[in-house]
Amino acid sequence: VPIGAPVAALTGAGYMTAAFGLGDGARIVIAALMLAVSLFINVFGMKLAGSVQIVVVSAIVLVLILAISGSFPHMEARHFTPFMPEGWISVGQSAAILFWCFIGWEAVSHLSEEFVDPKRAAVQGVTVAAIIVGVLYFLTALATVGTHSYGGSGSDVSLLLVIEKLLGPAGAVIAGLTGMFICTATVISYTGASSRLAYALAREGKAPAWMGKMSSRFQTPVGGLGFLAGCFVLVLVLYGTGAVSLTTLITLPNATFILTYLGGCAAGIRLLKGQRWGRTVSWLSFILTAAVFPFVGWAILYPLVICGVYFLVSIGRKNKAQA
Repeated sequence: VPIGAPVAALTGAGYMTAAFGLGDGARIVIAALMLAVSLFINVFGMKLAGSVQIVVVSAIVLVLILAISGSFPHMEARHFTPFMPEGWISVGQSAAILFWCFIGWEAVSHLSEEFVDPKRAAVQGVTVAAIIVGVLYFLTALATVGTHSYGGSGSDVSLLLVIEKLLGPAGAVIAGLTGMFICTATVISYTGASSRLAYALAREGKAPAWMGKMSSRFQTPVGGLGFLAGCFVLVLVLYGTGAVSLTTLITLPNATFILTYLGGCAAGIRLLKGQRWGRTVSWLSFILTAAVFPFVGWAILYPLVICGVYFLVSIGRKNKAQA
């Protein structure tokens, strides 16, 4: 998430800069403002963050529905052939990148303390959201490919091209704002969930104590938010200096999340022994996720190094405690 949130912000900022013809410097500034807003909102608590997101997401869904429905008359069958121009390997590589679209569901577990009945509300919320988001993603991809709104520099802002074809220059502005708000909602969720995870880890002694600092007024994890703020600045500096590309920044958290999901699926297989349906879904998820994991390439090393460092630190603490 310390990398993922800036990536989401840069993606949203990319829509704005493309819509208004701005440069990469403006993209970084807009991304920084998006991250600052997410930190500010989360200082005031999940109630405000949730209210903001309801408004933002409702507007986003409306724009997507209008864009998708308006694109159908412009779709052409020839844009779907050849179906796999780069072969099966490209499908796996694309799947690894597309995993980014569904990353973040695990954040609900970090927010469980915010629910009155997490077992009921969290499961229902995730299930309904997964269905809605899955349908919207599919239809958006269908509209993008069917209208051939991609290729070259436009591949980063395909939604903008789709809406611009329908509404002209004004559509580009609408798409730019929509893309920014989509990513802002994502960043707010990432930041809120991660700050609470940092607080929980600090409370259990598995993270520095200062990460567990709470706001005396709002009872929000300002320690975790401060840690994230530092990480956000570092990532934007690395991107701004050209040390890393956006594609690389996407791949790194992707590899980490995919490995995390593999662990979660394995846990489901082990813990849901008495539930046939639960184990079946866990096995299916594990197999599909494992099939995608190798396609992240060298980025596999990133989560493996993190696991290795954590393992060594844990052993060191254990030996120190026994001494």
